[in-house]
Parts: sequence; structure tokens; C-alpha cells
Amino acid sequence: MIKSTKPLKALALGAVAAISLGAAISFAQQSGTQSPSYKGSIPVQEGQNYASLAKVSMQDAVKAAQSAIGSTASPTTVKLGNENGYLVWEVVIGGQEIKVDAGNAQILDKQAANGAEENDGESQGEGNSDGENSGN
Repeated sequence: MIKSTKPLKALALGAVAAISLGAAISFAQQSGTQSPSYKGSIPVQEGQNYASLAKVSMQDAVKAAQSAIGSTASPTTVKLGNENGYLVWEVVIGGQEIKVDAGNAQILDKQAANGAEENDGESQGEGNSDGENSGN
């Protein structure tokens, strides 16, 4: 009887893929970049007073996000924070997470909201609670 090596090859390929993904995530965390990577207009560092640096108000960020997805729905989450070293409004509306540049209201990214991402252990209102709305 001849045994097939296909299951072993598939298992080995899966292990290599998992290790590669883990290495990529580890590198991104060590280098301080987030995925997806984008650039904003206001560079920031952890610990700064983000609310005092923002040129775009929370209301204008929400309007820009609503326009980007063609919706007038109210956001469930709005927070100001450091993304990739830049000051960014994160606006969650109708299952969409929209990243709005806090300097010029440009849409930097939009994608399906992920519960883990919305509650990723970051403190609400990173740096200052003035730029915060939990939607309650």
C-alpha cells in the first residue's frame, strides 16, 4: 500500500504560511506602522494633546466620513488618535470604519469595521478625551 504525502505537504505549507504571517505582523508592530499604511498631514507622537493639534473638528470629520460612504447615519464611534504617526479621526458609521485626516479632512482609509479593531485595548480619546464621542 502506497501512502499519499499530500496531507503532509498541505500541513507543511500551512505552517509556513502561518509563520510568515506571524513574522509580518511582528515586524509591523516593531516598526510602529499599522496596516493599512497611509500618511496624514499632522505628524504626532504618543502622549501629545491631540485635541489641541487637530485642525478639523469632530463634526467636520463626521461630515467627511458620511460623505465618503454616501450616508447621513449617525456614527457609533468617533475618536481622535495616532495612526501611523499622524493625527487621524476614526469614524465608525453603519459598519464602516473611516479614517479622516485631522488636518485637512481628507479620507485616508475606509473599510468594514471590525469589533476587535474598535476595541483593541487603546484608551478612548488617546491623549485627550475632548475629541471623543462613543455614540451613547
